[in-house]
Amino acid sequence: MRGEFAILFSAILMGTISIFVRNTGSDPLFVAFLRLSFATVFLLPFLFLMNEKIQITKLHFALAFFNLLTIVSYINAIQQIEAGTAALLLYTAPIYVLIISILSGEKIDRTTLLSIPLGIFGLYLMLSPYPRFNLGLLSGIISGISYSFVFWLTKKAKNYPAFHITFFNVFFGSLILLPYSIVSFSEFSLFWALALGLIPTAIPFTLFIYGVRRVKLQKAPIIALIEPVFAILIGFLYFGEILTTTQIFGGLLVLLATTLAWRK
Repeated sequence: MRGEFAILFSAILMGTISIFVRNTGSDPLFVAFLRLSFATVFLLPFLFLMNEKIQITKLHFALAFFNLLTIVSYINAIQQIEAGTAALLLYTAPIYVLIISILSGEKIDRTTLLSIPLGIFGLYLMLSPYPRFNLGLLSGIISGISYSFVFWLTKKAKNYPAFHITFFNVFFGSLILLPYSIVSFSEFSLFWALALGLIPTAIPFTLFIYGVRRVKLQKAPIIALIEPVFAILIGFLYFGEILTTTQIFGGLLVLLATTLAWRK
């Protein structure tokens, strides 16, 4: 399989997450635990097959923490606002990455800098149709900010095997949420929980790693932009969610800003 198709298929599977999240349960922390724990079970055999030594550093813990924060806040956003809006808020991350890079002293070219005000304006248009600010919108914004730290920390962890980082992310997240899940255990659909851990989690994570290793790094995030587009389609076809013209235009500006941000 070509790397580009692996990333594309990964993004499409990730775009279906709203279906599994909304059919699994209502508690975002418990749903996040189910997603991460079942993904750990699916990925564990591959870890043994690789038979490589695992190095765990402070960077791994920091990356796992922001990955967990991204997952929990994104799941909460999916449960409270339109799936397409939640996905677009998640994909404002590259805009925040640029801000982090500037604060870190990295040199950014003028064309890429244009993506910051463009993305912020697009975000404003996406949120403007809502009569009041709510927890779902806040969760979506937090997911984008925390996802930006995932990108930034992943760049710093480039010398570590990608699969090890992915496995540690899901394992550490499920471990952190285990005490809460025991105390707040509730009935859930085993079928949907298994599907949540496999279809929009374990499979796309593995495919994305496979694809990133076979294409130029700057290509991967651009191809992955199909995820919020597919999430909007899922929201419309499966849940009957319709975004306003203003939201769609704002979303397009965010996607354009993301393309500029990852242009180089």
